[in-house]
Amino acid sequence: MAPRLRLLLLLPAGCAGAEAPTAELRAALDQGSASLAAMGQLVPATLQLTDPPPDTPPSGDAIAWPHRPARPGGPRAAAQLLGVGPGELRRLLGEPTLRRAEGTAEVWLYAGGGCALDLILYPAARGGLRVAHAAARANGAEARTEAACLGEIAGVPQDTPRAGSGA
Repeated sequence: MAPRLRLLLLLPAGCAGAEAPTAELRAALDQGSASLAAMGQLVPATLQLTDPPPDTPPSGDAIAWPHRPARPGGPRAAAQLLGVGPGELRRLLGEPTLRRAEGTAEVWLYAGGGCALDLILYPAARGGLRVAHAAARANGAEARTEAACLGEIAGVPQDTPRAGSGA
């Protein structure tokens, strides 16, 4: 009888905080939906490493790699960067703020005023390094879409002024 009584006492405590996480989840879902809407129709990424990575990553960007082209003014979603090589990344975003080797892979960080972009480049089966992981994240508490974050990093003027910018 005692275990059932404890369960009944815990039941109201489990329901008490359900509204705050629901609101936070709704806000995150809305931000994700806005980022997806900004990039248009989704095409699944198909980057696969079929061969084991070589001892040393090959150099150069001579091989054309299929990926979704970036929209004018830079990428609108981090997923558009999957499969892109170092030369194209530099053309789209400039030099990374931080770049470090992790075995045969490289980690690139692009940092903006209100957000950051994390990229991991792995050796591809056809040669060269290619983006296999891309994630944009906001710094601080300001709500930002992924498209706004990438636009800031790429130096693209934003359509709407940021809060507190005085514009």
